[in-house]
Amino acid sequence: MPYPPQPTSITSASSSLRPVVLGVDLTSAGARPGAHRARGPIPPRPFDGERFLQLVRAADRGLLDLITLDEDFLLHPGRGQVTARLDTVVAAARAARVTTGIGLVAAVDTVHTEAAHTAVALSSVDRASSGRAGWQAVRQTAVPEPDEAWATRVDLGIQSVNRVWTGRPGTGSGAVEVDAEGRFRVDHDGIRFAIRSRPTRAGGSGAALSRVRPPVVLRVRSEASARLAGRTADVVRIAVPDAAQAVRLRRLVRDSALSAGRDPEEVRVLAEVYVVLAAERASARARLELVEALEGPEPGRGAHVVADTPDELAVLIADWAAVGAADGFLLRPSSLGADLDAITDRLVPALQRAGLFRTERTETTLRGSLGLPDAAAASRALPTGRLLSA
Repeated sequence: MPYPPQPTSITSASSSLRPVVLGVDLTSAGARPGAHRARGPIPPRPFDGERFLQLVRAADRGLLDLITLDEDFLLHPGRGQVTARLDTVVAAARAARVTTGIGLVAAVDTVHTEAAHTAVALSSVDRASSGRAGWQAVRQTAVPEPDEAWATRVDLGIQSVNRVWTGRPGTGSGAVEVDAEGRFRVDHDGIRFAIRSRPTRAGGSGAALSRVRPPVVLRVRSEASARLAGRTADVVRIAVPDAAQAVRLRRLVRDSALSAGRDPEEVRVLAEVYVVLAAERASARARLELVEALEGPEPGRGAHVVADTPDELAVLIADWAAVGAADGFLLRPSSLGADLDAITDRLVPALQRAGLFRTERTETTLRGSLGLPDAAAASRALPTGRLLSA
């Protein structure tokens, strides 16, 4: 149903703020938690790939900066417990062909995926999209682990991929080694398979790397991951319940960036917001109650939850930006169709009227949209550390 026109209540103070980054998380377009359970006489059908592309195109037309596909995304679930590791990259590469301006951020595991394979896969998305790829570095584990250990292992994974991009050779059995001409060799023995791949020249078939590594996205869960994000990430996701905690985490990330010799202004901190949007607040609240009944009492998983009108969400975005809680917002729609339409048709115009969001695309790459350093500067600034064996 179309939303009736409503006047925005964003204060004039927003005119002094710089435009915010606005993205949408489409992880739920894959295998949503609980989607395998039948709730009625007819089991739910697997999510259709064409429907996913329709959602991405809608976000692109709405001028959003980026979409993210988190580690839970599996557009084509495998049989039993065996699942593909690069489903996010495959989906992002497919979406690159049908979009023109939106960034495509794919989560790739830093542990189970070889660094060179990660680099090549991300490069394929970056080339297909002409510079709109992004990499969310994640570590999938069977059991929870302390955040300090999580951050350490993700850091090592990022270093390994950076080594591939900068062409510095690694040491140790199983490491990816890149020679001066940009060629790499992978030798890996696994439980189910063994690979002996021939060295492949960068720029040749199947292994060409883009000029620079796509922007790195990290989720901050605590002080340990905030320090890691400040050192290595270009975009930081924070899931906090209120603005005060967002201000604290953003300050930790920026302080860590400064300590690492980086410009804090070149790190974008995005606050995650779980949204249930409707033309009237009562309708949004009723839908949230239904979601909680089906999926549990905390659908936001630590993020701030908004069940309201798009105009009220615009007010919240302006308020959080005004107090320095975030540089932008990553919205997680409860209902991909209805809420994404509300974001593009109502929220974006409200932010545009307040001068908080672009009215047209002027940049063609994800780095440009986010206001990050250009490719040459980013390549020179890649942190490499030391490469451990795979």
